[in-house]
This record gives sequence, structure tokens and C-alpha cells, in this order.
Amino acid sequence: MDTPWIALTVGFALWLGAFALQLADLGTARFDARRLARGRSTSVRLHPVAWVIPLAALLIVAFGFGILVLATFAINGDVLMILLVVGVLVALIVAGWFTVTDAATRPAADSYRAIRDELIDLSGTRIWQDWLDELRDRLEAIDSQSDRSSPPVAVSTRSAAKWVIRRPQRALAPLLSVIVLVVACVAAAGHPDAPWVIVLATTALIFSAVLAVASAHASLVLLSAVRDAQVKYRVEVVHLLAEAEKSSKKRVAGLGDRVARALEILRQQQS
Repeated sequence: MDTPWIALTVGFALWLGAFALQLADLGTARFDARRLARGRSTSVRLHPVAWVIPLAALLIVAFGFGILVLATFAINGDVLMILLVVGVLVALIVAGWFTVTDAATRPAADSYRAIRDELIDLSGTRIWQDWLDELRDRLEAIDSQSDRSSPPVAVSTRSAAKWVIRRPQRALAPLLSVIVLVVACVAAAGHPDAPWVIVLATTALIFSAVLAVASAHASLVLLSAVRDAQVKYRVEVVHLLAEAEKSSKKRVAGLGDRVARALEILRQQQS
């Protein structure tokens, strides 16, 4: 097989991995946005780990390719290269397992909904002032994090295109498709009977560009929905904190020491 065709095959395989990442990004963004709109969930857990799906696919492909290389070295009897390939495969599997496990089992970050639920569960009871102060500190921490991740106010195709430029990983598939198109033109130059390669590469480029903007638009819609939900729950949290403040239990400074001293004096008198 000619070198341009080998390069074309490798480039197309890499583009398929990036294209799978685009599909996962778009699908998870729309899924989380619908769950948020229906009120079934207020946390976005699937979209942030959208890359896990194509990563797992790439790990499987890399493992299969490693097995093929390992078999080649085993036939040639190259023990050193066999040990090297086995070490790389083991490291790849362990690293992928740890990465995927950490992303799937990472606990959800603190949110306005979590604080609101805690206050609702304890509604009607007297709450210690120290605990209310801790909730206010958590509220301020969430406010500072939300200010840094505010999405654009207006979600449009133009803002989605800018989002693609600001996030290099979203432009990975279009860039790979451009490289594939260039390699396809070089490969087809020596084979006039294979114009379908150029057509296929051009189609991949169009799909990648359109899907990049579509996935960025879906992500912006999801971020806007999350921000709207945060504003709603923050208003409820502030109201519940004000209500809990009215009936809070305020600790008296030194009260515990005075009670312990009184008990000690009482025991001395009884003895």
C-alpha cells in the first residue's frame, strides 16, 4: 500500500474518534438540557463526561492495534520489543481505567439545590446559628464559582461559532477533516480512478464543521438553562435562610464551660 493511502487510513481513523467525541458532546448536552427543562434533575452529570464514550472506544482500538503489533514482534522473536509493548498496553489500560472511574464516580459539586434541600428538610425546627453561617459560606463559594463560568447572554449560531474557536477541543474534528482532505487529494492524484476519496473527505469536513457548531450551540443552551435554574434556587435559598434566621439557636459564649463548672460544684457538694 502506498504511503499516502496509509496516511489517509490513519487520518480517517483519528477523525472517526474525534467525530465520536462530537456526537457524544451533542447528545449529552441535549439530554441534560431536556432533563433540566422537565425538572427531573438539577445537576448536569452526563455532559461533563461526554468524552468518556469516545475515550473508551479509542482505548479499545489502541488495545487491538497493540495486540497486532505484539503478535508481529512475537513472530519475529523480539523479546525486548514484546516487553515494551506489553508495558505500554498495561499502562494504557490502567490509566484509562483510573480516568474513566474517576470521571464516573466523582461526587457532585455543591449547588444551590443541595443547600435548598437541606433547609427544606429542617424547616419548622430551630437551627444552630453556626450551621446557618456555614450555609452562608457555602452560598458565597457557589456564587464565586458561578460568576467565573457565566455563559453568553444570547445563544445564537454566531456565539456558538465563537465558542468553537474558544474551545480548541471542539475544533479538533474539523481540523482533522481538513488534513484528511489534503491527504485524500494527494492520494487521489496518483489514482485517477478514485475520486470518491475526495468526495468522502469533503463530506467528512462538512459534517465536522456543522456538528462542531451544533454541539457548541447545544452546550451554550445547556449552560444558560443551568444558570436560570441556579438563579431560581438561589432566590429560594436566600428566602429560606432568612426564615431560618428568625428561629435560629444562638450559642452563648462560654455556656458549655459554665455548665461543666456548675456540675462539678454540684458533685462536690453531694460528696
